[in-house]
Amino acid sequence: MKKLKIVLIILFLGVLFSACSNQSSNEEESIGETTDIEETVTPIETASDDIKIFTIEAVEENWQYTTDKVTKAWMYNGMLPGEEIRVNEGDEVELRFLNSLPVSTALHLHGLPIVNEMDGVPGVTQNVIQPGEEFIYSFKATLPGTYWYHSHENSAEQLFRGMYGAIVVEESTNKNHKIDQVVFISEWSAMVEEMYDESEKDGGEHGSTGGAHGAHGNGNGVELPHNEMMNDVYNTVVINGKAGADISGFVVKEGESNRLRFINSGLYTQTIVIPNHEFKVTHYDGQPVNEPTVIKNEKLLIAPGERYDIEIILNNAGAWGIEIFAEANKEKLNSILPLVYEGYENERLQINNEKLSTFDMTKYGQSQQIERINSVTKEFEMVLASNDGDETFTINGKKAPDLEVYEVNEGDVIKMTITNISGVDHPMHSHGHFFYVISKNGVSVQGSPILKDTLNVRPGETYEIVLIADNAGKWFFHCHELHHAESGMISLIDYAGN
Repeated sequence: MKKLKIVLIILFLGVLFSACSNQSSNEEESIGETTDIEETVTPIETASDDIKIFTIEAVEENWQYTTDKVTKAWMYNGMLPGEEIRVNEGDEVELRFLNSLPVSTALHLHGLPIVNEMDGVPGVTQNVIQPGEEFIYSFKATLPGTYWYHSHENSAEQLFRGMYGAIVVEESTNKNHKIDQVVFISEWSAMVEEMYDESEKDGGEHGSTGGAHGAHGNGNGVELPHNEMMNDVYNTVVINGKAGADISGFVVKEGESNRLRFINSGLYTQTIVIPNHEFKVTHYDGQPVNEPTVIKNEKLLIAPGERYDIEIILNNAGAWGIEIFAEANKEKLNSILPLVYEGYENERLQINNEKLSTFDMTKYGQSQQIERINSVTKEFEMVLASNDGDETFTINGKKAPDLEVYEVNEGDVIKMTITNISGVDHPMHSHGHFFYVISKNGVSVQGSPILKDTLNVRPGETYEIVLIADNAGKWFFHCHELHHAESGMISLIDYAGN
């Protein structure tokens, strides 16, 4: 049967990133020690000696995606998405993480400038956090922006089950938008949930990053490419923890200032269509665009791990629906985020009726010279490929645990050429560093400087990026389509002396 065949696939996909280090979760070696939870702590924000302290507890509870769809979820503080952490630029922040799940986990602070010990990668920067243990993550909020936190252990499964939340660092010169909201985009599937549940009943043992990936079968002995397997099982877009008619939108007034912070915490590249309104794209991955211009009738493509902040020019009163759908599977994975003006709450939602072009960040905003990226001291290649028809994925022909290692020295200015010769998208995420995108397919960036930590490289595309090695440690650079990462698409930036 199709279902049983795909169950085997998911067992192979539900792997530990930590396997690349060949370290078991039971090792006594101290790479970021955990401690036992001594007492239950109410999840609240507190302050101590000018430190903002948040408690994040990973728990297993039922979650209601729609009025008729309840599922078992793994969540932070009993919320999906997890409790939002909003702080000010310059704040010292401490996250007390408590694991009350029946499985081990860890927490990654995606995009935040942090020291290596706080990166949350089991086997590289810390041990896994076992059930009943806690770990303290701390950082200084030096760079304003939209970030997020999520599990980095058995990540495909744990994010699917709900283990993600937003971190917003407010600018010291905050514009105080009337509306300032995070919009998480993800996917859900009853079939995938059942597969993971069956895996747990069988002992919950998952493979390793270096292990077999398995064939994506359709149950009739015919192997399916990765995309077809995904399209076969995922059927629900989830927006801020809700689906279908239960998705909560925004009630707005004409002229009202706003900032919508879109975060893709799922597996698909998603399309965002702002209907019949002008808007600006103000930030990529939390970092500001230089002099963003007003645009209209352009769809945004947001890949897993990416963030886009936008401001909508609210001058077209009515009841509108922002379309959000998976580019590769609009038929099954589509949703509407309501954008309704006061006085139109009882009107039928209208969607875009104009012809759309695709937003191109390489031509958007005002160009600006960034002198520090001109003195390149080291160059690398990153070739993204598949050895078996988009079943397992590699970087420079290698896959974890035999991963590609980029050896650098502190202070290096690194130019990396990233080429995708596979048949699917690869949103490549750099831990601990932002990088400048300087060219696409041999053409230099013509618009605003592009500073990102996650870059979607589509089939046949080549990007040049410049990364400044200013944060010593061992850092993952991996695909954030987490099934790809868990099949081996992980590399490591390794500083000399670490």
